[in-house]
Amino acid sequence: MYENKLWKTKYFFYGAWDCQEAFRIAILEPFSLKKDDDSKLKSFKDSVPYIEEALKVYFTEVDKQWKLFDTEKAWEPINLDETQLPKESYQSKFTWVLKRFFSHLFLPLILQCLYTIFITRHSCLLIRISHLGFVLLMYIYFFQNIRGASMKMEHKMQYLSTITNEQETGADGWNQVARRMNMYLFRQKVWKNEEFFFDGIDCQRFFERNFVGLLSSKRVTYSGVTIC
Repeated sequence: MYENKLWKTKYFFYGAWDCQEAFRIAILEPFSLKKDDDSKLKSFKDSVPYIEEALKVYFTEVDKQWKLFDTEKAWEPINLDETQLPKESYQSKFTWVLKRFFSHLFLPLILQCLYTIFITRHSCLLIRISHLGFVLLMYIYFFQNIRGASMKMEHKMQYLSTITNEQETGADGWNQVARRMNMYLFRQKVWKNEEFFFDGIDCQRFFERNFVGLLSSKRVTYSGVTIC
C-alpha cells in the first residue's frame, strides 16, 4: 500500500488481526455471499480468479487449524448446574441490553452527543435532532457488532467446537452452549462477566448472523439442523 502510494505510511494494518478482519469484511464475506458466478463477476470483475485462489489458500489453512484445534483443545469437565444464564437473573432481555449498552458505551455516547449538540448549536431544531439520531443509530450499529469483533479466531473456533460437540439438541443444547461460552469468554478475558449470551436463543441467533452465511456453501450440521 505504501509503495503504491495508497497509504502515507508503512503501517496500513496495526497487526495480523486487523489484516485478517479486513480480508474477512472486504473479500471473504462479500464474495461468499454471492450465489452464482455472474453475480461474482458483476461485483468483482477481473479479480474473481485471484480471490478464488486466495480463498482456497485461506480455507486450507482454516481447515488445518480447525483439525489441530478440535483435537488439542477439548473442554475440561465443567459442572454447569450452578451456572446461570442472564435470562435467569434479569427481569427481561431489555434490562440486560440496557445494562450492557451503558456499561460499554455510555461515556463515549454522552461525549459524542455533547459534541454534536455543540457543533449544531446554531442550526435549526430539526437538523440538531437529525444529527443526534444519526449518532444514536451509529452507536446502536456498533453495539450490535461489538461481540463478534471482540472474539479472536481461536475464540470463534472454540464457539464452533462447542456447538459441534454439544450432545443436547434444540433449545436445551443452545442453552448449554451459551453457558459454556459465557464461562469460557469470561475466563479468556474477552468479556468482563459471564453474560456474553443472554440465553440459548441469543446464542443461536449469533451463530446464524455471523456464521451461517459463510458456511451455507458447505453442508453443515448444527443442533440437528442441516444447512446445505
